[in-house]
Amino acid sequence: MGLMNGALQVGRSALLSYQSALHVIGNNVSNAGSASYTRQTPVLTPYQGTALPEGFLSGGGVALTMLQRNIDESLEGRLRVAMGDHQEAHIRQQTVSRIESVLNELSDTALSSLLQEFFNSFQTLQNAPTDVAVRGMALQAGDAVVREIGRQRQDVLMLRDELNGQVASMTTHANKLANDIAALNKRITAAEGSAEGGANALRDQRDELLRELSTIIQIQVREQPGGSINVYVGNELLVSGGMNRGLTWTLETVGNEPRAVVRFADSQRVLVPRGGKIAGLISARDEHVMAHVEALNNLAQVLIGEVNKVHAVGQGLTGFTQLTGAFHVEDPDRALDRAGLALTPQNGSFVLYVTNTQTSPPSRTATTIAVDLDGVGNDETLSTLAAKINAVTGVTAEVTTDYRLKLTADPDHEITFGEDSSNVLAALGLNVFFVGSSAEDLAVNPDLVNNVDLLAASTQHAPGDGSNAGALAALSTTALQSLGGQSVMDYYHTLATNIAVKGAAAVAELEASNAIVLSLSAQRESISGVNLDEEVIALMKMERAFGAAARFTTVVDRLMDEVLALVR
Repeated sequence: MGLMNGALQVGRSALLSYQSALHVIGNNVSNAGSASYTRQTPVLTPYQGTALPEGFLSGGGVALTMLQRNIDESLEGRLRVAMGDHQEAHIRQQTVSRIESVLNELSDTALSSLLQEFFNSFQTLQNAPTDVAVRGMALQAGDAVVREIGRQRQDVLMLRDELNGQVASMTTHANKLANDIAALNKRITAAEGSAEGGANALRDQRDELLRELSTIIQIQVREQPGGSINVYVGNELLVSGGMNRGLTWTLETVGNEPRAVVRFADSQRVLVPRGGKIAGLISARDEHVMAHVEALNNLAQVLIGEVNKVHAVGQGLTGFTQLTGAFHVEDPDRALDRAGLALTPQNGSFVLYVTNTQTSPPSRTATTIAVDLDGVGNDETLSTLAAKINAVTGVTAEVTTDYRLKLTADPDHEITFGEDSSNVLAALGLNVFFVGSSAEDLAVNPDLVNNVDLLAASTQHAPGDGSNAGALAALSTTALQSLGGQSVMDYYHTLATNIAVKGAAAVAELEASNAIVLSLSAQRESISGVNLDEEVIALMKMERAFGAAARFTTVVDRLMDEVLALVR
């Protein structure tokens, strides 16, 4: 009877094991459409049985001893990194594409076209310096450039704020994922302590969270005894077992610009991500968006400085009876080349003309005002410059309460300017075309807008002279030291071209990262994914094995009945 009982045990173990194996295969099939599911394989192990009468050990049946998750942890780690790199590249490509659309270089209202029209308007003015309509067109062309630079800056700053908001949102979401991973660590440790393989479904959930977290921020994963994992961001521990250090963000001013900064919640240490959406958002904001704002500011400063230097030494159809500089110094008693002016004056001089309009013809006196900035002795300050001008008959100079230079002509007199080797006129904002210091506050001088006759087209005090307008037009192609030898038009074309090159590089980077993700995903699918054809084959195998075990058990049962009948 011992052999009969052993045979029944063989049949019983086979029926139970193959029934469980069929359940596992059925679970695989039911999860064939689940992207987060990892295929499981039932591991069947033979039992050692009792000895046969002949002395052999044939075995005691079979047992389902483990549910194996078909997963390559090394491949999972590489896939997580690749997914983070792909998301970073995707955001960078989107951002550069947005900046390209802001430039709108294919339209007639592109900044390059408006700049060319601006300089062309001075060419037209050179040929018709007394035409009021032509003067108005030059001012309108300048205002169009101002508005387009301002529009680009505003659109790019809106993109900056949008990226800051996304950094904040992604940080909050990453912190939630880290909390969920820590909670699953606890559940997995508890489940695997009671039954081997009992936490496979929980592990699948955790792996899905890890993949999602890796798209936001690049992570490294290290499994610990008991089934829990540690999650690292760079060299910093984020999740350890059931504990999450936490991620938070703060809006801080960096370089006078608001920027969302990611920090660890417990220590407030700044987190520097190396991949994922957050890294893409931060690099896109700092390397592309803020770089374009800086380029616009540089363009605005060059326009202000170079156009003003030429305009300041010219004359309009009329002179000034009163004039206040557009730019102020930090201290009227500090040397002008160290007084905080955007355009730094240098050692030189300028010509101040005072015209008596009541004489016939009007009498004009030219006075050369020396600007001492040679670094020897007492250099020129705003106060000493005002004193020098006060010594000129027919004009009064004073320093305003906000440290600007104000000039007032005597009754029946006008003020104009000439050759300026010191650049002090443009630096102080006297007789200038543009006012402001950057793309933020760039504007056409309101004095010119209110009186187009003040537009300085001449250098000879002659109504038909357009030589200064010609000099302004020549700035379009003049190599400028402030631009490293480029002209204004060349500078902007280079700026636009660089954006296009960055766009092409971003597309190439995105395509390359996508190819890597697809390749690694295919490898993962071949290992961890459910292949229905393979499952059907396994299902048929287990089904036939279960049927054979059932028949075997029936035969053994019949033999036992016969043995019992003999005993009776």
